[in-house]
Amino acid sequence: RSTCMMCGVIVRTGGVLDKFIGDCIMALWNAPRTLPGHQRAACLASLRMQTQLLKLWERWETEPGVPLLRFRCGINTARVMVGNFGCDYRISYTVMGDGVNVASRLESANKTFDTVVMVAESTFSGATSSGGSCGGERVVFRKLGRLTV
Repeated sequence: RSTCMMCGVIVRTGGVLDKFIGDCIMALWNAPRTLPGHQRAACLASLRMQTQLLKLWERWETEPGVPLLRFRCGINTARVMVGNFGCDYRISYTVMGDGVNVASRLESANKTFDTVVMVAESTFSGATSSGGSCGGERVVFRKLGRLTV
């Protein structure tokens, strides 16, 4: 149930589902088509997924033995390689590069900062400089400090 809800949010905000890695959903915005306001769209997706998870928690409270899932998100904006990668045995549409690794580190750093969503400065700059086309919801940011990755 939770995976379908999260994937729906990603797609409705213009994101592309890349892959599932364990309990992680990897997604990207601004490819294969240009998406104006993609940084804001990714931020809104993370907030909407958090809202969906809270709704699921309310439902799961009445079901004994169902563990409450946690949600953490790392969002980075960077130039990466995007396309079909692989070999003769398997090909996958995905992204590769340092920018992807930074997003992963941001997701993990949420544990240290006791947060659920962490964005890179490049994402913050893009999300606050363009209104984007992803709804009129307000996105609020706070500075956490420097993170060495």
